[in-house]
Amino acid sequence: MTTRVKPETRQKAKSLRQSLTKGEVLLWLELRALKSSGLHFRKQAPIGPYIVDFVAHAHKIVVEVDGDLHETEAGKRHDANRDAYLRSLGYRIVRLDYPDVLANPWACAQSAKDQAAHGFEDPTRPLRGHPPLKGEGARPAFRPLEENP
Repeated sequence: MTTRVKPETRQKAKSLRQSLTKGEVLLWLELRALKSSGLHFRKQAPIGPYIVDFVAHAHKIVVEVDGDLHETEAGKRHDANRDAYLRSLGYRIVRLDYPDVLANPWACAQSAKDQAAHGFEDPTRPLRGHPPLKGEGARPAFRPLEENP
């Protein structure tokens, strides 16, 4: 899968960086402060054909601030397609609601930091692509011990 970025997409990302929403500005200030802990975020960064709100490439974390547009059917379809594309490249997506970002941008940035540190792995989920080895998997049915004659 290609991640080449078209010049038009780069130009649009540059334009978006110059016109952040209030919530994006507040979150950006908090995400920038995480640089000292080893998380380096970029704002309005192009990845393939898409532009993400914030990304830490080294940790493969994308942070998206979702406003009302994301609640429409078209917005949900677009987000699902973009998320699938980003996941195919190994990125994990953190979605934050715009009102939450406005109310507490520090907590939202900490959420992104926690996701980067701990990941999204579910310890109850089996490993992908690893079928159980012989003897692993479901427990055998209960069999009473045989009596020795």
